[in-house]
Amino acid sequence: MIICSCAVVTDKDLEQAVLEVMSQPNAPLPTPGVIYRHMQKKMQCCGCAPLAAETIYTKMEELEKKGLICPCACATAKTRMKDIMNPPERRVARTLREAPRPLTAPAAPAKHKTVV
Repeated sequence: MIICSCAVVTDKDLEQAVLEVMSQPNAPLPTPGVIYRHMQKKMQCCGCAPLAAETIYTKMEELEKKGLICPCACATAKTRMKDIMNPPERRVARTLREAPRPLTAPAAPAKHKTVV
């Protein structure tokens, strides 16, 4: 299946690149940019990025199940991706936004002076 028509990249190309990248010592996080650079390709319009990312992680899991790449490297990559997608400061900000606001006492009515 063609993943990127601009750079003519298929799912088999991505699978081979993921296998090569994830087999390296201290393998980098297999993002579409890392995989495309490994294949010496460039994303032109980036319309393929969501499909490429989905395919990369699907292929990574398939290769792990086949025993072709280290489960530890896959687990590390998944943890790093999760950390990138949901950094602590984003979690804290969301928690603060979702926290209920404290109730405040209604303001006392203003006292008016009568002028004679």
